[in-house]
Amino acid sequence: MALLSLSSGDYSCLPELMVRLMNRFADRYVSISMPSMRVGTLTPEIMDQIKRVRKTGFTVAPEAGSDRLRKVINKGITEEDLLETCRNVFAMGWNLIKFYFMVGLPTETWDDVDAIVELAGRARAAAGRAAKRTQINVSVGTFVPKPHTPFQWERQLNLEEAKERIDRLKKTLPRRGFKLKWHDPQQSFLEGVFSRGDRLLANLIEQAWHSGVRLDGWSEHYSLEKWQQAAEKCGIDLETYLQERDPEKPLPWDHLSSGVEREYLVQERENALAGVFTSDCRTDGCRKCGLCDFKNIMPVVNKPAETGGAVARKMEKEEKRVDTDQGDRFVYRVSYSRTGDARFYSHLETLQLIFRVLARAGVPVLYSHGFNPTPRVSFSSALPVGMESEAEYFDVELERSITDFDHFMEELNLEMPDGMQVFGVEFLQGKDAPEHLAFYSVNLPVPIENEHKTRISDFLAREHFVVTRVRKGKARDVDIRPLVKDIQAHAGRLDFELISREGLPGVNPRELLLRVVGLDETDVLLARVKKTKVVDFSSRT
Repeated sequence: MALLSLSSGDYSCLPELMVRLMNRFADRYVSISMPSMRVGTLTPEIMDQIKRVRKTGFTVAPEAGSDRLRKVINKGITEEDLLETCRNVFAMGWNLIKFYFMVGLPTETWDDVDAIVELAGRARAAAGRAAKRTQINVSVGTFVPKPHTPFQWERQLNLEEAKERIDRLKKTLPRRGFKLKWHDPQQSFLEGVFSRGDRLLANLIEQAWHSGVRLDGWSEHYSLEKWQQAAEKCGIDLETYLQERDPEKPLPWDHLSSGVEREYLVQERENALAGVFTSDCRTDGCRKCGLCDFKNIMPVVNKPAETGGAVARKMEKEEKRVDTDQGDRFVYRVSYSRTGDARFYSHLETLQLIFRVLARAGVPVLYSHGFNPTPRVSFSSALPVGMESEAEYFDVELERSITDFDHFMEELNLEMPDGMQVFGVEFLQGKDAPEHLAFYSVNLPVPIENEHKTRISDFLAREHFVVTRVRKGKARDVDIRPLVKDIQAHAGRLDFELISREGLPGVNPRELLLRVVGLDETDVLLARVKKTKVVDFSSRT
């Protein structure tokens, strides 16, 4: 569960809310994560509630590396405030903190950029003796001036300047104990253009679309060059949108009202450049920004007295975690099918789907111990994407026994997505056999020729058939002949009987179509493969 807001820590009822949420959801192993928090709002009280299920990550937003620059952006926190937060986080058992910074803030110097690395180093050192086990993730983005803010007149870094700063951080941030992530300056460039753009950009969007621009939210599709070419055709200079604006001249968005008066923004800009702090109007009186009318819009702050001591009364429920080697164990095997469009789910997506199905159906699943409790569910071997199956299963460990299997299956099927259907449940006793025989039916997009039948007969007559597999750049020879019990050819269909052995490589039906039957790669991909049955191989030998 995520509590999303621009600044969740400013919600004055947060401590009480956290207690109520965790009292309701902790025994169901629903954890809470928070967006980036302002330093000072991440209190031990809040951290204590979060860790009742699992220690989700914290993102703290210093935004600037030096106290001087934080005064410019009116952050209102000091380095000592930040280090104190880090000490509290580490003391309560967390080993990872994420920091968010921006480069290109108004008045920034190279000393401010270097201060990011220095601050990250001091934050990790705040862990004391545990510093060797801790990690600081530093995330950096390019500052983009936004309309209706005191910095709407400021310039934005150009591409070269942004890359220069990120390269500086790459070189100076130590690798051990730290990890640097950054937002692509090319994407920040275009964000800056549209952030303070005018109506001329409507033509640019249409021209870029005609030029083939699609799916820019994915880095593999994003192309600034295409946007630049489109801008050239429209006679637009994109760089001008990043330049400093004259506070005396009109802006493209001046006819739009955000509620905050322009005069207030001008004064706040002057205060920022002079390093004058503007305090929080919720606690230090009205700042006369023009937003509140004190009838319908006004700051409302929850007072500690209103909580009635709820935070102190945590009422933490006993967690239902048991050792696997103690007490009664109720383990059930749930058999299900994956057909139709459900064949396109990856193995990891299927895992998450099953976890959600169990949660929505209210199944009393047991959870593991440790830093990140997970449901005690194990799955059959990963099914390749695009392959159907009528013989999938997962084993789930429950707090109590199932008395009505039909009702249990009905409850699961109500939550299953289209293409996935539970058809069997059984109590699991003992361990699986070390070998299984899987039956596959393959409908081919092309007719089976005599050449294909000859290749199949030749394969079955052999004792060995070695293929070379390449994984992560490394080649490995595998003898797949012992893994194939039989291949039978029918009109437009092949039936495979494949052996799988615990802990050893298996064989994929598509691999057989390509290497044994001799189909080309396109036909292999178009073949409709379905697993129809799995049996204990030892019982058939």
